[in-house]
This record gives sequence, C-alpha cells and structure tokens, in this order.
Amino acid sequence: MSSFQIDAIANLPDLFHSRPVIAQAPGQAPMLWWILLCCLALAGTAIIGLLLQMRRFNRYQVNLLKDNEERYRDLAYLGNDLFWELDRDLKFSYVSGHLHTLQLEDLKGKRPYQVLTSIPNLDADWDSLQDLLDHRQPLENFILRLHTSNTTLRIFKLNARPLFDKHKRFKGYRGLQREMTEEYNLTQTIAYQATYDPLTGLINRNEFDTRLHQAVKRVRERGIPSVLGYLDLDQFKIVNDTAGHLVGDQLLSELAQLLQKNIRHSDSLGRLGGDEFGLLLEGCSLQQGQHISQVLVDKIKDYQFTWRGRQFQVGVSIGLVPILGDASNVIELLSRADLACYKAKDLGRGRVYLADHDDSELDRQHLELVHIANIPQAIEEKRFQLMEQPIVSLLNENSHHVEILLRLTDEDGKAVPADLFIPMAERYGMIGLIDRWVVKTVLTNYHRYYPQGNTLVAINLSGSSLSDEKFIEFVLEVLHQSSMPPQKLCFEITETTTISQLDQALKFITTLKELGVTFALDDFGSGVSSFGYLRRLPVDYLKIDGDLIRNIGTEDYIRTIVDMVNQVATMMGMKTIAEFVENDEILESLRHLNVPYGQGYGIGKPRPLPSIADDSY
Repeated sequence: MSSFQIDAIANLPDLFHSRPVIAQAPGQAPMLWWILLCCLALAGTAIIGLLLQMRRFNRYQVNLLKDNEERYRDLAYLGNDLFWELDRDLKFSYVSGHLHTLQLEDLKGKRPYQVLTSIPNLDADWDSLQDLLDHRQPLENFILRLHTSNTTLRIFKLNARPLFDKHKRFKGYRGLQREMTEEYNLTQTIAYQATYDPLTGLINRNEFDTRLHQAVKRVRERGIPSVLGYLDLDQFKIVNDTAGHLVGDQLLSELAQLLQKNIRHSDSLGRLGGDEFGLLLEGCSLQQGQHISQVLVDKIKDYQFTWRGRQFQVGVSIGLVPILGDASNVIELLSRADLACYKAKDLGRGRVYLADHDDSELDRQHLELVHIANIPQAIEEKRFQLMEQPIVSLLNENSHHVEILLRLTDEDGKAVPADLFIPMAERYGMIGLIDRWVVKTVLTNYHRYYPQGNTLVAINLSGSSLSDEKFIEFVLEVLHQSSMPPQKLCFEITETTTISQLDQALKFITTLKELGVTFALDDFGSGVSSFGYLRRLPVDYLKIDGDLIRNIGTEDYIRTIVDMVNQVATMMGMKTIAEFVENDEILESLRHLNVPYGQGYGIGKPRPLPSIADDSY
C-alpha cells in the first residue's frame, strides 16, 4: 500500500465529521471502512434494481404500444376505414388501408385532388375540397360518390382536421374515409317514404302542401301566374265495393300514372288522400289550366278498366282556382279548390269547374260548410265524447299509459268520423277551440277519471295550438287550477307540424318540461323523418308511424327502419311507441326488436271515459 493510500485511510474520520476527531479504540477505523463499503454495495444494488424496473416498464410500454397498434389496425379493417395523413405540402405521407384501387406507393408525394380525380367514376365537389385544404379548414362529412356500375352507387365520407405545432405552424392533415353506402340508402328510403305516396308513386299530401306554399310565395313575390286544381274521381266507390280494395288500389295506381303522363313536366300532381288529388300548375293562366284539366277529364273518361271480364268506367271532376298574390294561406286555397271540385260534381260530374276570385256561388257553399263545422255549438250541446286507448308495455313493464281520443256526434246523434271533422275544424280554424276543450276537460277531471292518480295521459295537440302563443298560457293556468300532477300529462305533437314551426315548438316544450310535463313526437316516419331534428327536440317518446308498423311483416326494409328508429331513440334517451299494432304477428315482431310500447286494436280498443257534467267552458 502506498503512503498516499495510507494517508487517505487515516484521514477518513475527517471526511465524515466536521468536529475534531476523538481518539478511537484500536480497530475502529477498519469497521468504518467496512460500513462504507456496505453502503456503496447497497446503493449499487438499488441502482441495478431501478434499472431493471425501468427496463420492465419500457418493455410494458412497447407491448402496450404494439397492442394499441393491433387494435387500431383491427378497427380499421373491421370498420372499412381509411386513415391518412398529409404533410405540410398537402401531399400524402401516410395511408392505412386502401384508397379504392390505389396503394400507398401510388399516393406518396401526390395531393388528394391529383389522386382522387384520377379514379374513374368518382365524383365530388373537387373545387370545394381544394379550397378547404388550401385554407387549412377541417373536412366535415365531405362526400365522395363512386359509380361502380349503371345502377350501383357507393358513398364515402371524408373527415379530417388540420395539424399545427405549438407555434401554430401548419404541419399537415390527419383524417379518415368511411363508407356510408348502407346508411345513405336507408336515408334515401326514409326520404322517399316522407315525400311520395307508396301506392301511386305521386308526391304525398305533405310534399304537395310544401310545393303549394312555395308557389304562393313565388306568386306573391314575382307575380308568376299559377293555378291550383283539386281532382276527385267519380264512381270510384263502385269499384271498391264491387271488386274490393285491392282491385281499387290497382285502378287508382293506373289512373295516377295516366294523369301524370298528361301534364307538363313542370306541374306537380299529388295524392291528397283516398281518390283525391291535387294539381299545381305554375306559370299557367286560368285558360291554360282549364285546357290541361279538360285533357285529363277526357283521358280518364276514355280509360277502360277490366276485372274478371267486367269493365269499369270512372271519371274525374276537377275544380280550378287561381293562386293570387293576396292568398292568405294554403288551407283556405285548398278549401276553395275543394269546393270548386264539389261544384263540378253538382253540375253533373266528369267536368272542370273554373272558380274565379268573385264566385258568389262558391262563397255560398263555403258559408254552408262553415255552419256544418260549428264547433262551439257542438261543445255547448255536449256532443263531444272523450275516449281512451291504452298504451301497453311490450317488455312486461308495469305502466299505466293512455291516449285521449275524441268522438263527435251530429245533431241527430250519429257519429261523425274523426278524419272528417278534424280536417274540417283545421280548415276553418276551429281546431284550437277543440284542443282547449280537451285539455281543460281532462286536466280538471283527471282524478275523477283515474282515482289512483298513477295514469299517464297523452293528449294530441294540433299545429294551430302549437303556434298559438296564448295557448301555453292557457295550459299553465289550467294546470295551476287543477290537481293533476304535471308528471302525468303528456302532449303528443306531430313530426311535420313540429319541424315546420320549430322555434315555437321548442319554446312550448321547454317551458312545460320544466314543470314535469312529458312530450311524444307522433307519426314519426310519415313526414320529414329527419333524425337531425331529434337532437333539438327534447321529447320523451317517439311514436312510430302506423303505416310502417302495419307493414312490418311484409317488407324487410320496413323492419330495418323500425329497428333503426328504435335504436336511435334509445340512444337519445327516448322511448318508442308503435302505433297500429293490429295482430299478434306485429306484436311479436315488435318484441323481437325490443320496442318498449305498443298501441292499437290488437292490444286494446278505445273505450269511452265516464260522462262528466261540463263546468262551463
């Protein structure tokens, strides 16, 4: 051992103590040296253990990253998604999956516009795509359409967001492509159901009303001459009564196509209901409209329909009215055309009746119908009767839920069909009065009808009441005066009416929901059927249109639509009610789809509520 090492060992106590060294017993210095070596050994062991732990953690991180990457690839494969990235020069830098028929080597160094436009039969708004990328804007549901054949169309959506570093310098894009063909086809089917009559292929009542609204607006703003026609088939009931409704439906379909072929391409022909049609002639004078209508009368008259060797001949009566700039509303316009059609029938059927603006005879008939629709008199004479129809849980839930229905008898005590007096009341602006009577009667007598107080009562509201700002004040006042719990009141509003006056509907719904009142969206699937609106409508129940439910066992796509509506409603916290449940087969189909509630003659028929003396309305 060198003298330097001996001196260093001798001075070790000075390294551990700041005070003077105390004399130590012989052999104590080697013991301190041994302790120091043990401490160094323990420290080394700890460091080695820490390094081993870090290595295990790094290995765990690598495995986790590998698992996540495999999940990412599996999701991309299973979801048929394409993940892609662009660099700061807007050129492809990464692609996972296949961009149609192109591989990654076909894409590197190329821009999306350059690549996509080279794919045969791929259509999109290319200028808009390039503009969004150039201005570093997000891509939100950008649509690509790929025509794989004359009849097959595939739909893709691009979504992407621009990337920036911490200094807000552009780095590129990251996005994905997803095929939406199945969803697109389903949406198209729903849109077609909402616009067209399934029997005749003509536009339906809702679509015709929409076009008529637009025509009135164009007349008012631009002075475009236009004519409205109302068509009603003559002797059609004989075919239904003799040959049955299936044969009648066939004849109706054939006549609809015959009418469609003999009008101009710019004209609109719609089925308004039963054997009644609406004809909208824009850019057409009354004289031109009369000529077109007469051609239709002649074509229908010459048409021969044969069933089992028997020939049927039907005719058509047409009422025409001009669409003037001062037309107050579409309902009155249709009512006047309807009256002109009846006038054509009164004059011998199979003819055209042209009603000018100052038709005194038509005005007289109008007054007669107003007298027939004297709703206040019917209320005073207590000729309205409240009915209830149960809404039953299909999944064995304990619930008490009914819908209030309305019946009317005339002066002679004969029942007036609801589909007759309700449209009449709407036509002449009396439906709001009916709504008020029903609401007040039910709320005031709730505990007399339902002594246990555990029944949820649904009341239908018209579009007229929904748009009446004073109606909500009326409901609040009656709720305050009655002892009915707001939580037991549910208002049913139709899809088309709600969407047509969305802001007012939202105000009405949100105000009453704060008190606990619930809401049901009625006839969903019969009108606009836009799922986008559901996000804005805080309703509690979604009533699936009865025409869909009635045919759920006949067409697979209808079953798919019902299933989709139920799933979407469930995801949004709504409960679905299937209308028109008429038999056990429909009931079983609904239970298989987990539709929670059902209503219809197959479950429970309407029954009258107890007659209670009116407390003066």
